[in-house]
Amino acid sequence: MSSELQHYLVVPFPELANVVEPWLERSTGSKPSGGVPAHVTLLAPCPDDAEAIADVLDGTRAFAVEFPQLRRFAATSTLYLAPEPAQPFVALTEALVARFPDWPPYGGIHDAVVPHMTVTQGPARDEAEAALAPALPLRGRACEAVLLVEVEPGRFEQAARFPFLES
Repeated sequence: MSSELQHYLVVPFPELANVVEPWLERSTGSKPSGGVPAHVTLLAPCPDDAEAIADVLDGTRAFAVEFPQLRRFAATSTLYLAPEPAQPFVALTEALVARFPDWPPYGGIHDAVVPHMTVTQGPARDEAEAALAPALPLRGRACEAVLLVEVEPGRFEQAARFPFLES
């Protein structure tokens, strides 16, 4: 694959697809129909180096995640679900950045790593918040990381999977 293709490393939550993906589909560039599932990002963009990523993620244990709150990024119109615990996502991102120092989280546009599952962007955020708030907390399980590759603008495919260890 060309090194010009964008790659993203995410932790998918297929069990939350029916709740989150309709909102994503309405508002974001990274749509489920484009191959991007409901997820928490670990590193985006990231290198196309599945072997090195596997080395970093080796030994990662699967863990339960609860999404008890909807939050908004102050600088954008993004509504997101905040995962608890957040620390495993932060630790994985920090380990990936230590291995790939030329690949800062979110391309370096944010100062801090804020684990999140994007729900919607733009004017639909108030409607989405009103619809989802009564369903909280949502629960899922972080079972794997997935390397996505942008095969054409707005269209992603899975390039590699990195299953986490079950206890």
